Amino acid sequence: MVGVQERAVGRLRVRDVMTSPVVTVKEDTPVKEVAEVLLRHRISGVPVVSGSGELVGILTEADLLYKELPEEKGGWWFRPDPQGLRKREGVVARDLMTWPVITAEEDTPLREAARLMARHRVNRLPVVRGGQVVGIVSRADVIKALAREDSELERAVREALLRELWIDPATVQVRVEGGVVYLEGSVDRWSDKELVERWVAGIDGVVGVRSQLVYRFDDRRPASTGDPFSWIR
Repeated sequence: MVGVQERAVGRLRVRDVMTSPVVTVKEDTPVKEVAEVLLRHRISGVPVVSGSGELVGILTEADLLYKELPEEKGGWWFRPDPQGLRKREGVVARDLMTWPVITAEEDTPLREAARLMARHRVNRLPVVRGGQVVGIVSRADVIKALAREDSELERAVREALLRELWIDPATVQVRVEGGVVYLEGSVDRWSDKELVERWVAGIDGVVGVRSQLVYRFDDRRPASTGDPFSWIR
């Protein structure tokens, strides 16, 4: 994957996949010009910034659709949607934009960005630094993490074992096929085995872990046997 950097061994950050610099529009940009910007850059949404460059909203294709909706009509019981009315009658970006905006920072873990997008049902997150827009990350950018090469994932797993878990890579055999990590070998304790399996599963791009790791000592709390040293047998 082009441009991806290994920061915390296998854990990608928003900065690793975001698009930068970002196409933006000003609050007073005419709606027609906003539509032209989206078409020209082949994007489906654009951050809206103030005159000083601070993020104030986001405007998407869904917001522009309000301009083509028919006028709402009804009887005395009818209550028009004020937001829909505002967007349908709006003429500049601030009239149609959505706010407040769900954002991310450059060091936000990619998995956290994915969680934010899923929770708030948004397709993109502006990336801000001190209120200024420095990038944008989309669902497509997050999905790119799943396309990491098997060789890249294998390297990330081996580095994680050595640099973060302090596990001798010579004792654990790592193989990656189709994003699935296969682990074989031995570790000292049951807790080491559990930690390695959970840690590897959390590496961005890993779609599954198949472990045949064995351990020499079971350091789980022993069953009540009356023998305090039974766990080492």
